[in-house]
Amino acid sequence: MPEIYTELTPPTSVTHSLTLPFTSRTADNLLVAKTNILQIFKLTTVATEVTAASSSDDTAALNPPRAADEEQGDFSAELNLQRSKVEDVAKLVLVAEFPLAGEVMGMARVTPGAERCRGKAAGDMVLLAVRDAKMSLILWDAERQCVETVSLHYYEREEFASPVVGEGLPSQLVADPGMRAVTFKFSGDMLAVLPVRQEGEDEEMLDTIPEEEDVVMAEDDDDWDPSAPGVATTPRKASVGKKKEHGSSDLPFLPSFVVSASQLDDAISHVLSLTFLHEYREPTLGILYSPKRTWTGWLEQRKDTICYIVITLDLEQKASTPIISVQGLPYDLFKVVPLTPPIGGSLLLGANEIIHVDQAGKTTGVAVNHYAKRSTNFANLADQSDYCLALEGSTVVELEGEGGDLLLITKDGTALIVGFRMDGRNVSGVKITKIASQPGSLVGGRATTAVSLGGKKLFVGCDEGDARVLKWKRKGEKKTIKPGLSDGLEDHDVEDIYDMLDDVDDDLYGGSSTDLSGTRKDSIFTGAKTGENRATGEYMFQTHDRIINLGPFRGVTMGRPTFPPGSADKQRGVVPELELITTSGPTDTPEDAGMALIRRSVAPTVIGRFGFQACKGLWTVKAKSTKSATAAETAQATGQQEATRSMEEEYDRYLFVSKESESAVFKVRDEFEEVRGTDFDADGATVEVGVVGEGTRIVQVVSEMVRVYDCDMQLTQIVPMFDEETGEDGPPIVKARVLDPWVILLRADGSMVVYKLDKSMELAEEKDGIKGAKFKSASLYKARNGEAFSPANGIDVDHVLALMTENQALQIYALPNLHTPIFTAEHFSTLPPLLRQHSTSHTSLRTNNISATEDIAEILLADLGDHVAREPYLIVRNVQDDITFYKAFSASGSVSFVKTSNPVLATPRPGLKEAPSFRPMVAMENVSGYACVFLPGADPAFMIKTAKSVPRLHRLAGTAVRALTSFNTASADRGFVYVDVSGSVRVSLLPQDWNFDNPFHAKKVYLNESLRALTWYDTMNVCIAATTRRVPFSLEEEDGKADVDGAQLQPQVDHGTLAIISPLTWTVVDRYVFAHNEVALVVQTISLEVSEHTKERKQLVAVGTGIFRGEDHSARGGIYVFEVIEVVPEPGKPETNRKLKLVTREEVKGTVSALCGVNGYLLAAQGQKIMVRGLKEDQSLLPVAFMDMNCYVTVAKSLGGLVLFGDFTKSVWFTGFSEEPYKMTLFGKDTQELQVVTAEFLPDGRQLCFIIADANGDVHVLQYDPEHPKSLAGQRLIHRCAFHVPHEITNLTLLPRASSTPSSLQEQTESHLLLAATRNGSLALITTVPENSYRRLNQLMNQVIAGEEHTAGLNPKAFRHVAASDRTGEFLRGVLDHWLLERWVEMPFVRKREVAERAGLEVDAAREWVRGLGEAGLAYL
Repeated sequence: MPEIYTELTPPTSVTHSLTLPFTSRTADNLLVAKTNILQIFKLTTVATEVTAASSSDDTAALNPPRAADEEQGDFSAELNLQRSKVEDVAKLVLVAEFPLAGEVMGMARVTPGAERCRGKAAGDMVLLAVRDAKMSLILWDAERQCVETVSLHYYEREEFASPVVGEGLPSQLVADPGMRAVTFKFSGDMLAVLPVRQEGEDEEMLDTIPEEEDVVMAEDDDDWDPSAPGVATTPRKASVGKKKEHGSSDLPFLPSFVVSASQLDDAISHVLSLTFLHEYREPTLGILYSPKRTWTGWLEQRKDTICYIVITLDLEQKASTPIISVQGLPYDLFKVVPLTPPIGGSLLLGANEIIHVDQAGKTTGVAVNHYAKRSTNFANLADQSDYCLALEGSTVVELEGEGGDLLLITKDGTALIVGFRMDGRNVSGVKITKIASQPGSLVGGRATTAVSLGGKKLFVGCDEGDARVLKWKRKGEKKTIKPGLSDGLEDHDVEDIYDMLDDVDDDLYGGSSTDLSGTRKDSIFTGAKTGENRATGEYMFQTHDRIINLGPFRGVTMGRPTFPPGSADKQRGVVPELELITTSGPTDTPEDAGMALIRRSVAPTVIGRFGFQACKGLWTVKAKSTKSATAAETAQATGQQEATRSMEEEYDRYLFVSKESESAVFKVRDEFEEVRGTDFDADGATVEVGVVGEGTRIVQVVSEMVRVYDCDMQLTQIVPMFDEETGEDGPPIVKARVLDPWVILLRADGSMVVYKLDKSMELAEEKDGIKGAKFKSASLYKARNGEAFSPANGIDVDHVLALMTENQALQIYALPNLHTPIFTAEHFSTLPPLLRQHSTSHTSLRTNNISATEDIAEILLADLGDHVAREPYLIVRNVQDDITFYKAFSASGSVSFVKTSNPVLATPRPGLKEAPSFRPMVAMENVSGYACVFLPGADPAFMIKTAKSVPRLHRLAGTAVRALTSFNTASADRGFVYVDVSGSVRVSLLPQDWNFDNPFHAKKVYLNESLRALTWYDTMNVCIAATTRRVPFSLEEEDGKADVDGAQLQPQVDHGTLAIISPLTWTVVDRYVFAHNEVALVVQTISLEVSEHTKERKQLVAVGTGIFRGEDHSARGGIYVFEVIEVVPEPGKPETNRKLKLVTREEVKGTVSALCGVNGYLLAAQGQKIMVRGLKEDQSLLPVAFMDMNCYVTVAKSLGGLVLFGDFTKSVWFTGFSEEPYKMTLFGKDTQELQVVTAEFLPDGRQLCFIIADANGDVHVLQYDPEHPKSLAGQRLIHRCAFHVPHEITNLTLLPRASSTPSSLQEQTESHLLLAATRNGSLALITTVPENSYRRLNQLMNQVIAGEEHTAGLNPKAFRHVAASDRTGEFLRGVLDHWLLERWVEMPFVRKREVAERAGLEVDAAREWVRGLGEAGLAYL
């Protein structure tokens, strides 16, 4: 039973970040790594108008729902100036995104010193360090709009591996500030040094240098493999010191070499951290190491075991010189941070102290808690132990332009300022200052990276919380007034404005009444340059933007979308059956903590609905009234602009409806009222409706003619389809596009007619048009300044016409010039990865492959984006409704298009009797703040792009859709109206507060308390969650509480509660508080047998807890059983009609780590024992069966009477429970030693398999097969498959497979799949595949691996490989990677067919297999 692994959503937690000019030499790019995803951002600013009336949204702007902490409109309303103030808010905009076949361990900037070494690089290069000792040098190719691999360096040799610890040792990548070398620490103390070529250097310089006899350095002759498929080949570098002919010297680096840290200095061992230091002529490393080992319990015998050494590297001589060595440092130091001038030197971070080491080796530091005195004898520590800080896992970033001040972020998100006392140019002291304006957490827990963005802005990435763009200012800092504001004002007026702006900033940045400005003005902080006028007030931080992190997924459950009683009937039929509810956010801090709701299909918020069976098409128009139209024409004639528009003009005025053979028009009010008594002609079905003349003329296109109306629906012009040559009626109109002032008509014979509105407000045909050509699709687009459609021949491009001929060639014209296209692509039908201006080579390619083309149905050129950024995209739709996105960009002075990944394949909705007739895609300028496109048909979907995502398809819940159009009224602000195949018309909005950055849209609910586990209680339609908060640990002795010194750093422990969360408001409506030091570890909804006589079962909530009283007392636990009952709600709060009722409680020995239901009984893992209990009629729990385990049980899952256990070291046990007599029977167990994190059953027909996720990120597939000769009659579980995933899987859930599976697979495939939730916010599927399908798809996947170019030159097959073997000698098969099969779907059609034929498949059959094995099994989400 083979398996396929499908990653549904990418990870959302940020692991690494880097700032550099990457896409061009003048760009300010931010590179973000999310485990195996590389994202390239640019920073933009959004001007926010700040006035007294700025609390309301600007209806003319695209303003989607905003986070509460964003700067949009959050300024003080008390500021009342005659002229508005505009504030620039920093926002991130995604440039490109690339999945990697590896886990990113570090990123470093590489700037080639020699200009000739840049090659195709548009800006600087980036060196990526990935798991298993690999480095890839990549650059940005501006001509192809993608990253290109320059070189691959790998050091996976046995001689480099640690003899003690084979895997799991941390890696570190550091770059020299002078861009002269990069060092990669791997396998413990091994260092790979990659010199960067400087101007005038050449490889021959190294050939003349004799190798040192006493230093053996391994050469990196495996840096590049010229036979690697799909990557530009670079000549292999010859070994240094050998007389060989070298290849090209245009490489940006010299040959790398590997050296052990002990070879740099004999004293170095057990390297903890290293970095390159500033202000040295040669590359200089600062290395923190621990030659002697100790731990907290051995400090009386051995302390201060850490050493710090500074070593200068001579890259030419391959020699090293120690220049500074500091001994006897505290044992808890873990990180070294380089400091820039004027401070210089390095900063050593420890759990209890911070130490500065200057360039002369002088040390000074500060103790941050009372444990520092006990753990070290280090003398030069100032005492700030009253802060009671714990610095493990802290992140430090320098505040640019603040005289060397640093921002320190602890693991719980608390922010502090690290400052230095300067004595001349020497550092004489270190001091930590709390930020008064930020008493709580600045970011979510466990910050992983922090970099400066310039302009007093920072980017902070978090492992468990949201990543943020932060901006800071100093209290008392003068605010710059934008030019023009101070014109005509006196000096004292300007000073008053400055004072008012300071008051605004106090409100905006969260000013506090606590004044720390006195301490900040102290002489301790005098690091500014001489003469620099720098504000010294307290720091104030504000969030400008954030990247939502949905993880970690500690708990996952399936819930039902719930709506208030008043809207439940409206939502019927357009809501998915289920939705995912997960835990989200950190456990150390309430910041960013809460839960996440995840849906695959968009459930629109329905404002109103009615039946209209005859409706086939819909269009809404904004039309100016006669009075407003006259004023607009007058303003246009005099060159003036209208200051404001009436609300009537902003809202839609008419709704046009097309029927089978006639049309109708309705006036948009509170109710739709059909327009009568006008010149509107209802004869003929409408093809297209639009407005021209700035809304003063309404154009209705029917098959025989074009009708033009004024704003009062009075007929002003009729344009018949008349053939002047024959004198007869011309061919009917089949397609049309209207964009002020142009009207494009496509007729049945493929001919095209172009009209333009003239000065007399009438449509006039463009006679000098395209003659003789036949067209299949057309699209109009209004270009903007500074985008991809740059001025052609010195003339600004205002309107663009995109055409697809009947031969499926692409032509783009800059209107009104219809003679010469500005872009032509004859090979367009093959859908290549890059569309450039037509060339002869492309013509020959197409001529030789006439039949190998995609059957394209439609093209559309439209904007996609939100209020932050919008970009033009060419959207291609084939006859199967599959969508291909092409992003427009300017290259070499002309427009080009690059394909953007879209793995979603169209899946017709189940139950459709017949597919709806073809309707064109609809581009909408503003739907809930998004410029988006809608795809009608059998699989309707929105195409939405946010500023931080690529374009994605989000399916519309419900059945097939005939037509949709935008709809903007007072009751449906920036909404849409659509009609489905059943004839139901719905006026709707996109759901508010939902994030569309990922393939599955999500809503993060910030509860400000951490969630450890949750479950859905379907009987009462509520969510039950185990919440925790950090409280001081209560040390209890036998005779009562022990005395605690409140001045010391106190240990903290989680204190748990059980909460009911209403799905109507997503707030806590009832809570059960556990005892102190007790926390819920597992929560499950279980069907328990409540009567021994009637065998009646009831859904109840079972909770397993742990009671932690310190290491001197054994841990205990409790088993709780709750029922949710209905009560009278509080006045005005109907959601509070649910309450927890405790049914029974039993305290047990050992923590209760796992719960599940088995045949109506409650199974609990308590300590090292498994106990099965029954609920008696007197509400007590009666033990009926037990089983002893070896160690701590991490997971227990049941399937009928079968039970699967997983423990922390001994893998899994497969058992069964029987009632007559009551007993637990062991069927089989795994002989491996796996650290099981989670496990689950995966049945497939008559076969039973188990999926195990271990702590190393590996997934193992085991099978129970008693007939297998090596299973010892089933006592041993057979190891069938093992593969690696970059995300730590924390939860596996067995789900039914939806019935939308293709018929070719449905008969052979069992109806189950596994949903895998991970720690970093990613979701994945593990699905079974029939054997014959597996073999064909495996061949297809191998063709993709061998023949396609992979980002950073990484090998996808090696990425999934797990070095594991079954002790029985059974062969382990590989897993199908759905991501690679999606790569095949996105290939050019010629290449796609070629690869499919090699695998023995037809293209259509392979597409159906790939579609059916993906997310189609989750059609109910």
